[in-house]
Amino acid sequence: MSFLQHKWSEYSREPNPPRRYSNQREFEADWVNALRRRYGLSQEALAVMASVSVTTVQNWENPQSRKNIAAHNQSRLRDIARELWIKGHVTMLEPCPPHIRALHDLMSGHKDASAQGLAEYLVGLLAPADPERARTLHWASLTYSIADPASARARELQAAALEALAGSQGPLSAAIENEILGSQFDALLRLPEGRERRDQGARILDACEKLFQRDNQPAYLWNALEVACRAPLAADTLFRLCARLVELLGEARVSQRVLSEDSYLPARAAFAKPAALN
Repeated sequence: MSFLQHKWSEYSREPNPPRRYSNQREFEADWVNALRRRYGLSQEALAVMASVSVTTVQNWENPQSRKNIAAHNQSRLRDIARELWIKGHVTMLEPCPPHIRALHDLMSGHKDASAQGLAEYLVGLLAPADPERARTLHWASLTYSIADPASARARELQAAALEALAGSQGPLSAAIENEILGSQFDALLRLPEGRERRDQGARILDACEKLFQRDNQPAYLWNALEVACRAPLAADTLFRLCARLVELLGEARVSQRVLSEDSYLPARAAFAKPAALN
C-alpha cells in the first residue's frame, strides 16, 4: 500500500474526521497543500525538495486532476514530511550527547520502533538529578509522537520532561521547554473547535509568556500570538500581545508580519485602519 493510500485508509476509518472527502484524490490534494502550509513552503520550494516540476506539484494539489501521485513520489513526500517534522520539533542543541544523536538518527531513518526501544532503555536509566533528564525525556516523547501525534505515552513523557524542567535555570532549559510547547501546539491544532482547544491554548500561551519573561526573546511572544490566533483566544488577548510586540519591535515590523502571514489572521484587526468619515 502506497504512503498516501495508507494515510487515506487511516483517515477514512476515523469516527469523526475533521473534514469529509469525496474520494482519495481529494484527500491527497489537501494533504499536500496542508504540508506546504504547515511549514510555510511555496510550490516552488516543495518542487525542489521533491525533485519534480512546479506543474507536478500543482497537479498534486488539484483535487480534479485525473493523474494520481506516483508511488515513488508518495515515498518522497513521506520522507519530506518526516524531515520537516524533525526540523520543526527539535534542534541539535550543543553540547549534544551521543544518545541524543542516536535517537535523531533512528528517527530520521524511519526506525521508530528502535528509537522507542532505545528511548525506554534510556528513561529507565535516568537518575532524578541527571542534568540530561529533561532533554532525554523530551526526545523519548518525540520517538512516539512522530508516528502517532496523539500518543498517550508521548504526552506522559512530555509531562515528565516539563516536571524535570520546573525551576531549572540551565542553559538549555528554555530551548527544551520551547520545543515541548511546539509539540503541544501541534496537538492543539488537531483538537476540534471548542472549550478544550481554547483551554489548551491558554495554557500554552501562559507558558510562552513565562519563557519571554525569563529570556526576553521576542520569538516567544510571536509563538504566544500564534497560539492565541489558532486557539482562538479572546480579542483582547490578541491586542495585548500585538501591543507588546510593537513596543519591542516597532509597528512597521510587527504589522508587516501580521498582515502577511495567515497564521496571524485573527490579529489583523489590531492593525486595521479606521474607516474614513464621509
